[in-house]
Amino acid sequence: MPVFNQAANCNKLSVYLNFFAVFAISIAYAFVLANIIPMDESIKDRLNYLNYAGSSEIVFLRYLSTGYLPVLMNEPLWLSINIILNQFFEPEATVRLIIFFSAFTTSFLILKSNPRYFLFLIFLLIFPQVIGKFVVHLRQGLAITIFLLAWFTLNKQLRWFLLAMTPFIHASFFFVLLLYGFTWFLEKLKLALDLRTIAVVMLGCMVVISLGVLVSFLGARQAEIYDFNSTEVSGLGFLFWLGIFAVYYSQGRSFAKKHVFAMSAIVFYLTTYFFIEVTARIFESMVIIVLLASVDLTSWRRKLFVTTLMAFVGIAWLLKLSEPWLGWGGGL
Repeated sequence: MPVFNQAANCNKLSVYLNFFAVFAISIAYAFVLANIIPMDESIKDRLNYLNYAGSSEIVFLRYLSTGYLPVLMNEPLWLSINIILNQFFEPEATVRLIIFFSAFTTSFLILKSNPRYFLFLIFLLIFPQVIGKFVVHLRQGLAITIFLLAWFTLNKQLRWFLLAMTPFIHASFFFVLLLYGFTWFLEKLKLALDLRTIAVVMLGCMVVISLGVLVSFLGARQAEIYDFNSTEVSGLGFLFWLGIFAVYYSQGRSFAKKHVFAMSAIVFYLTTYFFIEVTARIFESMVIIVLLASVDLTSWRRKLFVTTLMAFVGIAWLLKLSEPWLGWGGGL
């Protein structure tokens, strides 16, 4: 009996130490991003978010003057959050609070997701498309945080409530939820992996054809930002994610069934990669889920994935070393 008690106490101690480590790292990660990164024009879009923090009520009323549909299509929950926080905080404090909440919650959820791969999960926090959401793309970072809260909750009602919030914080989640619902539907049909992949490719093609017209019709602000045409890209990102998909695909049926959404996200991105630039932002909203799927890889696949990911991240940061604030600088 004492042996069992000793083992139980050791397990409890391990759980407490893990929680403390996750909490401490998440606090440090959020603190650095919210307080060390400059709160001025030296960071891309920072002035834009400061303006949101102080003037969201004006922006909301401007959309409302053109009708209810433009309000719904232009992230009203994001505007409402800024309006509420502006009643209590100065714009700079509001932006810092949003950054801290998003960075802390996201890092905490990632690090708690699988303690067995703690060091690898820490590495994911510096993946360019992850950390950048708490430095430059703050609106998307907050929406991703809410999406992850929905992803990890066991309460179905709460999950759907949180999911429903996300597109009203960042519009990319209209398409994330479209893909989420589509993959759920394909699962219900019990289609083979090959047929599911083809179906997602067809969905991606439909989005490429219709996205520009749809966004303009709905009056979303993205109609003024993106061209919704083919874009000049190096193709390196395409090759990287194609390789990741090949590794995931080779893992077999059980992996594909468990991580159907992650694999569908990659297929959707690859389908649209050379045709429309905005889908890269849509994929970035799902990239954490895609990367977390890798912990279920086995044998040589896990080693290949980690090696490839480390090389990709290393090259990405090396290319940013010569840029202001590691590529985050440049003002508006």
